[in-house]
Amino acid sequence: MTRTGERVGTARLRTPAWIARIETPDGRVLGAGVLLAPARVLTAGHVVRPGHHYTVRLVGVPGLGPVTATVRPDEHVPQREDTFGDRSGDLALLRLATPLPAEHTTRLHRLAAPHGPVSMYGFPHGDDGGRWHGATLVAARGRDSQVQLRPLTPGELAAPGFSGGGVVDHATDRVIGIVLSVDRGPGSAFSYMSPTETILSHLPQAAAWSDGAEAVDPRLRTGTGPAAGRLDVPFATELARWFRGEGWPVLVTVVPAAGDRAFTLQRAVTLADRELRTHRNTSAAGHDPPETVPPPGAHDLALEVGELTTAEVMDRIAARLGIRDDPRPERLGTLRLPLAAVLAGVDEAAEPDALLGLLDRLARQGARLLLAFRAPGERAARAAELLVHRPLRDRWARLHTELDRITEELGPALDTRRDRILPGPGTRPLLDRAEAGVRRTRMLRAWVAHTPDPERDPTAAALLFTFEDAVARRRRRLENAIGLLDARLRRRAELLGRVGAEWPLCRQRAAADGDRVITAYRLYEEALSLLRQTPCDMERAETAVERFVGFCSTTAPKEEGAW
Repeated sequence: MTRTGERVGTARLRTPAWIARIETPDGRVLGAGVLLAPARVLTAGHVVRPGHHYTVRLVGVPGLGPVTATVRPDEHVPQREDTFGDRSGDLALLRLATPLPAEHTTRLHRLAAPHGPVSMYGFPHGDDGGRWHGATLVAARGRDSQVQLRPLTPGELAAPGFSGGGVVDHATDRVIGIVLSVDRGPGSAFSYMSPTETILSHLPQAAAWSDGAEAVDPRLRTGTGPAAGRLDVPFATELARWFRGEGWPVLVTVVPAAGDRAFTLQRAVTLADRELRTHRNTSAAGHDPPETVPPPGAHDLALEVGELTTAEVMDRIAARLGIRDDPRPERLGTLRLPLAAVLAGVDEAAEPDALLGLLDRLARQGARLLLAFRAPGERAARAAELLVHRPLRDRWARLHTELDRITEELGPALDTRRDRILPGPGTRPLLDRAEAGVRRTRMLRAWVAHTPDPERDPTAAALLFTFEDAVARRRRRLENAIGLLDARLRRRAELLGRVGAEWPLCRQRAAADGDRVITAYRLYEEALSLLRQTPCDMERAETAVERFVGFCSTTAPKEEGAW
């Protein structure tokens, strides 16, 4: 909301009061900005530079004049690119020489994994009044967790005049970041934004004008609580793999409240958070093995759940995901991107059994969960069985069923149909790929059958997911191929019925002319023979049927007008 209490979304039909147009002193438009405080405007770093003067206008507020602005070096974060081409930074806080009215300010809002539609406001060339463009948040990219924006239409790709403009999330009606840049070159399809938490990691002073639930519980941050210790490298490597999305999506582990494993978990959670990951702590982690360092933005929530009720846990999750009014767990299934959450002290929750039921539901809806228990025991074992081992066994069993279906049902069904009818024009490559998929599936089934207990190894889940995707593609190809041949077989049956029904009428009509009967019978026999031939060449058969039916519908010259 704005300071006046108006929802940002209700203002999308007009220019928002908080949008700033940033110009050179001679009036050339450089980009956009967001008025966070009476004397502070957030914008993209490439729009402004220290040591220069700029003009800021609130174009959505009639009667307000321009204000001079500058940026200090310590509040300017230039864009940088690492050796992999990933961009970072590109942020700045302008200081206004004359404060603007506080009622026109807005606030940044923290939001978890991006999903759904957004709008951005900027000033494309020739439109100094500005306009809204629609987009969809796609996914985070790079080590700075900048977020891709896919325009709703090609004409809504953000132009340079959108740089620094606010991005408004439709679900929450809040400003969740600012536009940074646009893909360059032909075929460009994306813009990029810096989300609020990434902005705060570079400009922590902007926290004074931000709200929304923080991702990481203060008790799980590096340097807090009793978790002093050394890095447990094997455990850190296991955690980093989970944060990278490798292996089974649910990791159940034991982490005491203090010691090396507790320190290692806090370090991973801190480094995987957009807001807490800074140059200082990543530089410190740079001395550790690289395989132990998680990517930024790899979780939506890290929560200490000891003594919390299930409803309180659900409320924390809903707050991070921007779910308002009705935070029921079933609503999480409607999100385009699944939840990724770290929950520590699960066995010390106020309602551990009820919490386990909630976690089971979230896992079934696609959530990635890292569950840390304080001590080994029955609860940890039950969680591992419910959320890891049993669903893993079920998935492998379904894979076996699909492998059998392809090799023993769909493959033979395709062979049977190819024996009965030839493929249509242009469809032979599809049928050949479907047949090749059956051969590869036989080899895969043999490999799985001779691999000892893959369903017992959660780290081998990546193989399972790869196999599932491959088998699903092969099944769809086979079903499509069988469907194409079935359609041709149905057409063949229709033509057989048509020829069978036409012949008695044709014979009766041509009975007075022996030559016509002979010709009709020859055409009838030719069409019938081609239709009954296996495999049937439908194109030749259809041509013969049309020739026969056409002859039968033509009246002999001497009988014209008699029928």
